[in-house]
Amino acid sequence: MKPFAKLAGATFLLGLVAANPSAWAVEARAEEVIDLGSRRELFVDEFLIAQKTNLELKLHSTTPREIVMVRDEPWEGSGSDFDTFIRENDLIRLYYMATELTNADATKIKDNPGSPLPREVYACYAESRDGIHWVKPELGLFEFNGSKRNNIVWSGPKLDNFTPFKDSNPACPPGERYKSMVAGPGGLFALKSADGIHWSYLSEKPVITRGKFDSQNNAFWDPLRNHYWCYLRDFHDRDGNPTDDTKTGIRDVLVTTSTDFLSWAEPTRLKYGEAPDEALYVNTIRPYSRAPHVFLGFPARYVDRQFSPAAMRMLPDPEHRQRRMKFSPRYGTVVTDGLFMSSRDGRNFHRWDEAFVRPGPQRRDNWVYGDGFVGLGLLETPAADPTAEPELSLYIHEDHWKGPIRLRRHTLRMDGFVSLHARQKPGEVVTKFFTFAGRSLTFNFATSAAGLIRVELQDRDGRVLPGFSLAECDELFGDTLSRTVTWRDQADVSRLAGQTVRLRMVLSDADLYSLKFEE
Repeated sequence: MKPFAKLAGATFLLGLVAANPSAWAVEARAEEVIDLGSRRELFVDEFLIAQKTNLELKLHSTTPREIVMVRDEPWEGSGSDFDTFIRENDLIRLYYMATELTNADATKIKDNPGSPLPREVYACYAESRDGIHWVKPELGLFEFNGSKRNNIVWSGPKLDNFTPFKDSNPACPPGERYKSMVAGPGGLFALKSADGIHWSYLSEKPVITRGKFDSQNNAFWDPLRNHYWCYLRDFHDRDGNPTDDTKTGIRDVLVTTSTDFLSWAEPTRLKYGEAPDEALYVNTIRPYSRAPHVFLGFPARYVDRQFSPAAMRMLPDPEHRQRRMKFSPRYGTVVTDGLFMSSRDGRNFHRWDEAFVRPGPQRRDNWVYGDGFVGLGLLETPAADPTAEPELSLYIHEDHWKGPIRLRRHTLRMDGFVSLHARQKPGEVVTKFFTFAGRSLTFNFATSAAGLIRVELQDRDGRVLPGFSLAECDELFGDTLSRTVTWRDQADVSRLAGQTVRLRMVLSDADLYSLKFEE
C-alpha cells in the first residue's frame, strides 16, 4: 500500500490496491443489495453508507435573500403564515393564511376593526413567474369589510389552515385536479377545485377527525406508493400518549394514508429514532422533486423558554412582548426556529437536533413565536448570476405579531441540505452494496482549491474492478451540481450495470451532496 501521494498540491491518501480488497473496506456480508437504478441519492442520512472514517454528515443552512412580499392589506393582518407553493411550468401559485394576532401596540388581539366579532381567518392567493415578484390578483370571491376587491380564495367556519396541492393521481377527475385540506368544525375537511381558484367541499363531513389540526396539515399524492399521505397536528403527554391538554402536551406530527382522499387510515405518530422528544409545529413534509423517493420536512421547533424578566429585556421590543403576554404568557415566552428531517418510508424520520433555520441576528421584530416557519414547497430558481447553476428557493415569513408580515426568500444549493463532509485531512467512505442502471456516475459536490474526491468501484467481494481504481480515477475538484466521474478520462460504467458493486471514495476538504447514475 503506497502511503501518500502528492496530487494537485494536496497531500492525499490513495491506498492504491489493484487486486486485493481495500485496507479500509468493509467485509462483504449477506446483506440486502440496494437497487439504485438511475435515481438520485442524497447524503441526508446513513442510508448508502456502510463505513466512514474521518468524515461526517454535515447539516447546511439557507442564505437569506430579499423580501419578496409585504402583506399590508387590511385583511392580511399580523398573523399571515402557513405558506404553500405550487409550481406549474412558468407559473408559481402561493396560498397563505391571513388573520390578526395583535394590533401594532399589542393592546388588542384578534379584533376586526369596526366589528365586535372576532376576526375571521382567510386563505389568500398570489402568483409569480420568477419566485421574486408577486402579484395579488383581485379575485372578487369573498367579502371583507363590504368589498370583494381582494385576493381571498377561501373562507369558512373555524378556518385555521388551508393547504392545497395539485393532484397528480391519474384517476383524479378534472374537477378535482386541485385538492386541499382545511380545518373546520370537527376536524379536517377535503376541498376540490378545477382551477386552483374556485373551491368547494369534496365532502360535507370532516374526513379526518383525530388530531388538533391548528397547524399546516398537508396532503399529497404519492405516485411511487399509489396513495395519498396527510401529515397533521396533534399533542402527546410526557409518556407519549395522545392528550387533549394543549397547555402541558407536546406538539407532534401524525401521519395517515388514503387511496381515495375521503377514507383515511387511523393516524399514527411519526418516529424520529434517537432524536429527543421536542415540540414541533408545522411539518412541511413533501417528496423532494429531484429524488421523490425521499421525503423532506422542515418542522418548526416550538420552545417555551420561560424567560426571566432580565432575559426578556435582552430580546427585541420587550415592551410589545410583555403586553401580548397579558393575553397569554406563551405569546412572549415561546420562540421558534426551523429544523430539517428526512424519511425514506414516510413514517420514520431522521431529524437533526440543531437548527436548519435560526431566528438570526436580533432586529426589531424577530426572536418571536413564529420565526423559522418554512413555507411548504421548494422552488428551483435561477441564480442571480446568469452563468451560475440554479438553486433552491425557500420562503420564510417575518415580523409576526405586529404586521405587516414580510415574506423573505432564502436560497440553498440544489440537494444542499446535508453533505458528506471532509476536512483537509483525507477521509474515506465505503458504500453499501448496490446495483445500478446507467452509463455514467455523476456527483453534486464542492471542494476547496486544494480539496478533491477520488472514487473506485469494487465487486461483491470488495475487490477493485479493473479500470475503476482510485489510482485510475481522475480527481474531482470544483463546485458543481453535476460532474461525471471518469477513470483515465473514460466515463462509461455500463458494463457493470445490474451487477452488485459498491463505491469506495476518498475525500479531502470536500462536500458530497448527492450522486446519480445517468442513463
